[in-house]
Amino acid sequence: MNWKKLLAALAAAWMLLLAVGCGDDAPVSGEGSVAVPDSSESAAEPSSGASSEAAPEESQSAPPQGEDPADPASAPPASDPGDWRLVLVNKEHPIDKELDITLEEVGGYKVDTRIAGPLRDMLAAAKKDGFSLTIISGYRTLERSRILYENKIKEYENLGYSNADARVQAARWVAPPGTSEHHTGLAADIVSAGYYNKYTDLVEAFEDEPEGRWLAANAPRFGFILRFPKDKEDITGINYEPWHFRYVGEEHAAAITEAGLCLEEYLAGKA
Repeated sequence: MNWKKLLAALAAAWMLLLAVGCGDDAPVSGEGSVAVPDSSESAAEPSSGASSEAAPEESQSAPPQGEDPADPASAPPASDPGDWRLVLVNKEHPIDKELDITLEEVGGYKVDTRIAGPLRDMLAAAKKDGFSLTIISGYRTLERSRILYENKIKEYENLGYSNADARVQAARWVAPPGTSEHHTGLAADIVSAGYYNKYTDLVEAFEDEPEGRWLAANAPRFGFILRFPKDKEDITGINYEPWHFRYVGEEHAAAITEAGLCLEEYLAGKA
């Protein structure tokens, strides 16, 4: 028996087993190549292969003084029950399970299939006018929001906050699971194609960019509203976001925009 050949064969077999075993431990990313700004909540469920920059969740503003968000009497109506376009999801009206909606990809991100056409039309119209827009956030699952929220809590705990205080701080930046409008599939965060060549995070200054001005002026024509307007933080509970647009239908979008309302005010007036 040639012992040297036998030992060499055994060594080769052992190295092969180690290589196979190491493959099981290889890191797997379910988010593709999405980049997450350090101070953000990050992006919605990107479709396979998407490589868009990530977008923060709605930035939470403090509730108005003297108002209890948990008090049903102070909460606006959850939606118009006869119109799917007017569903309301926020801190006062959370959901506890995924909505029964069909999703369709637009620009690398998923949205409710019923708004895919108007969203594509809006992007095409902007391009025709010389403005290149890109979607950076769309539909988000409850589980995705839970992960992002828990991650933000851990960030604050690592800074020395107690768990209770960390949850309060995290909720200022990340919508807790069940309270994000991205769960509806009716919202999208949209910026200029070269946005991240100029900015490292989403900032209010986008309102002064040509693409930001175009969106604010033209979105209602396609049924979208600027969902979290300036000076409405005490009502929406969300800081001003000139990049976050929500589909409500052309007639509702026109009425809301012309009256200078946010969705909560509009629904309260219809109640």
